[in-house]
Amino acid sequence: MTQLTRVELRRIFSRKIVHLSVLAILAVALLTFWGLWQSVQPQSAFEEQARQDFEQVHEQWEQEQEFRDEEFIEQCLEEQEAERERIGDQTIDFGCEWPEPTLDEMLAGYAPPPMADLATSQLQQTGTLVFFLVLLGGSTATAAEIAHRTLGTWLTFEPRRDRVFASKVLASGLVAIPITAVFLAIILLGVPLLYRIRGVDDAMTATQWTDLAWTSGRIVALAVFLGMVGAAAGLLLKHTGAVLGIAVGYLLVVENMVRGLFPERARYLLSENLIAWVNDGHQIYNWVCDDGFDGECREVVTRISLEHGAAVIGLVGVAVILLSWVVFRRRDVD
Repeated sequence: MTQLTRVELRRIFSRKIVHLSVLAILAVALLTFWGLWQSVQPQSAFEEQARQDFEQVHEQWEQEQEFRDEEFIEQCLEEQEAERERIGDQTIDFGCEWPEPTLDEMLAGYAPPPMADLATSQLQQTGTLVFFLVLLGGSTATAAEIAHRTLGTWLTFEPRRDRVFASKVLASGLVAIPITAVFLAIILLGVPLLYRIRGVDDAMTATQWTDLAWTSGRIVALAVFLGMVGAAAGLLLKHTGAVLGIAVGYLLVVENMVRGLFPERARYLLSENLIAWVNDGHQIYNWVCDDGFDGECREVVTRISLEHGAAVIGLVGVAVILLSWVVFRRRDVD
C-alpha cells in the first residue's frame, strides 16, 4: 500500500486543484494582510482622532449631567443588582451610571489588538478556507477518476480494492499537510512581521506561543481528516458537484433549521463542533422564552468541549469513510 500511496500522491500533486488551492490561500492572505496593515498601527497615529472623539463624547457627558435623575439611577442600580443575583453574574451592567470619560480611555480604544489574539483569530477565521479547499481537493481527486473512467484501469493493475481505497483516501489526507503548512507559515510568520514593521508591541509569552502551536496542530489534524473524508465522499457520490451540493445544502438549510426550530440541538451541528475543535472549546448563546415570546426570556449558554467536537466530527467522518468503503468494494467499475 505504501507504493500505491506514493503513486497516488504524485498523481494528486500533478493536478491543478492543488496549485489553485495554494494560490487561493495566497490571494486571501494578501487581502487579509492588507486589511491588517490598516488596523495594526501605533496609538500615536490616532491621537488627533482620539482627541476629537473625546471632545465630542465629553460634551455629551456634560449635557447628560444637567438632566441627571438620581431617583432613576438608584432604581436602575437596584434592578441591576437583582439581575446579578438572579443570573449569578456580577459583571452584568445596565449602564445606570456614566462616569466622566477621559482622553486616555478614548485613546485606548484605538490600541491595536495584542499580537497573540490577532494571530489566533486569523488562524481560526481563515482556517475555514483551508478546510473547504482540502475537502474539495479530496473529493475531486477521486470523483475525477470515476468521471474520466480511469479507475477501472487502476483496478486492472491492482485488483485488491481495499488497498486501492486506502491509498486514495490516505493520499488525499496527506496532501492536506503541505497545503495547510503554507497557510500556517503565512499567518505565524506574517503577523509578527507586520507588528515589527508597524512598530507595535509584538511581545508574546511562552504560554501564548504554546497555545498557537496547539491551535495549529489541531488545524493540521482536521485538514488531514477532511481531506480523507472528501476523497471517500468523492468515491461514494462519484461527482464533486454532488459532494459540494450536499455540504452547502447542509450548512445553509439543515443547520439554519436546527438553530431556528431546535436550538437545544445546536451542540450537535458540525459547524459548531468544528469551531469547538479548532478553538479548544466553544460556547453557543441562545434566548429561550418560557411561554413563547410573550413569556419571560433568558439567555442560555451551551458549552461544547474539545472532546465533544472531536467526537461528533470524528463519528460523522468515519461513517462517511466506512460507507464509501463498503460501496466501493461492491460497486461495478467501468
